[in-house]
Order: sequence, then structure tokens, then C-alpha cells
Amino acid sequence: MDYRKLLGILFIILGFIFTFYPVYSAEAVSWIAGICLIAFGFASIIDGFSVWSRMAHVTALNILLGICAILFGILFIYKIDALSFLVAYQFYLIAFILIFIGISGIVYGFETISKAASVLILILGIISVFFAVYAIAEPFYTAIIVGICLIMYGITFLASNIMDN
Repeated sequence: MDYRKLLGILFIILGFIFTFYPVYSAEAVSWIAGICLIAFGFASIIDGFSVWSRMAHVTALNILLGICAILFGILFIYKIDALSFLVAYQFYLIAFILIFIGISGIVYGFETISKAASVLILILGIISVFFAVYAIAEPFYTAIIVGICLIMYGITFLASNIMDN
């Protein structure tokens, strides 16, 4: 069986699970992310102590990174919905970049077309802030959107496999 066909079927199944059971799937993503972060944190701390005598600055950074990863892992398991957290902060990052580019284009733009485009970019940045707030407030809809995207990717993989044959 071709890997694209297998991935397509897997994505479609996961997409339906995310779409029909968004609360449980978002919770599963949080648990998986939390367990992975905790494991990474312990591995980073062990790695930090293994090079203690040779590189103290790397050791301190590895240990600090490991502690932060363990704390985030515990938060993802018990408190924070990882899916909405990550999606919302991606929106915040995109919003910050769009707002910065929009303002700099308005201030430093030479032509009226570039200034008009900068105003549109600024408006998109402000809209992205609202999306970020909404994604944190309603993780239910974020899981449904991820499910629909997984289904579309699955169909794409299956369609690319059919087109190549």
C-alpha cells in the first residue's frame, strides 16, 4: 500500500474523530503534547547534567529548558487545552507581524497603492487578534476546524494517489 494512500485514510479517520468528538480529541492532543513535553524535559535535564563539567553554559540552558518543558507538559495535561493554546498564539504572532507591517507601510509607504495595501494588512492584523481571542475562548471550534482540515488533507492525499496511478 502506498504511503500517501495510508496517510490519506489516516487523516480522514482522524479528521472525522476531531470533527465529531472535538472535546475528547482536543483533550487527547493536550495529553499527548503534555506527555511528550515532560519526556523531552527529563531528557533535556539528563543531557544537561551529562555535559556539566565541559560546558556549564550549555548545561544551565538545557536544565532550564527541561524544567520549562516539564512545567508546560504538566499544564497541558491538567490545565491548558494545548490545541487552542497553540492555535491562538499562532494567531497572536501573525497578528503582531501584520500590524507591524501595516503600520510601517502606512508610515514609510511612498505610493497611495502601497499605503492602501498597508491599511488592509493592518485591518487583517486586527482581525487576527480577534481570531486569537476566540480560539482561546472556544477550543471546541478549533478542534472542529482542525478536523475539517485533516479530512481535506486526507482527500488530497487520496486524490494525489489516484492521479499518479
